[in-house]
Amino acid sequence: MAPESMVHALEIIRGLLKAGNGRLLDIHPSGEPPPIFVRRDDERHLTGWIQEESDYASYAQAEDALREAVRRGWFRREQRQLVTFATYATDLAALREHLRHNWQDAWIEELVAMQIENQLNSLAREKEIIVEEQIWLSRYQPRRSKL
Repeated sequence: MAPESMVHALEIIRGLLKAGNGRLLDIHPSGEPPPIFVRRDDERHLTGWIQEESDYASYAQAEDALREAVRRGWFRREQRQLVTFATYATDLAALREHLRHNWQDAWIEELVAMQIENQLNSLAREKEIIVEEQIWLSRYQPRRSKL
């Protein structure tokens, strides 16, 4: 979505929220490529990062649109928190299936896939793949224009 369209969408949302008790909840990734770890028993090993076709540009555009809506006086940010959202997979095929269904423009580079497979081929008793996304959770209060 183009940044101008995001700003326009925020203007429309502002008009739909109830005066005094409506809130805009924004949830979007930080824009940093999520690291991929392989956990073997009590050890975690960084193997690479999730890649995305848009190179995570749309998340920066979302941030810019929200800043513009606040600058224009449409919203006031009440709260903002960065949280870690973890995805767990037992093997590479399961992780790729998850990406195919939930994050269509993401992929794992072949070198990273090889490192994941090498880590999973250890003699460790407990093994899993962990992808950790940093997600912004924000709450905005709409401001009404004075007539």
